[in-house]
Amino acid sequence: MNTTPSPAPTAGDWEELVTTALLGTDRRTPPGCAPGQDAPVALLDAAAVETVRRRAGLSPARAAQRPEPAAPDARPALPT
Repeated sequence: MNTTPSPAPTAGDWEELVTTALLGTDRRTPPGCAPGQDAPVALLDAAAVETVRRRAGLSPARAAQRPEPAAPDARPALPT
């Protein structure tokens, strides 16, 4: 486990992590990680840290109004 403090996030950190996830860790490794079997775990760890950073300090929002119930389904029931 890496115990060194991570650097302050930059504006493109989240986009970099998403790009790495889309390309795959075989083609692009997460920042600060060497290629290999640990790269997928490092990507998930970095995404978790970045998610906490993005959410830290946000005030909880009011819950949205519940959606209207779906209309009844007029199709016949499936056979047993």
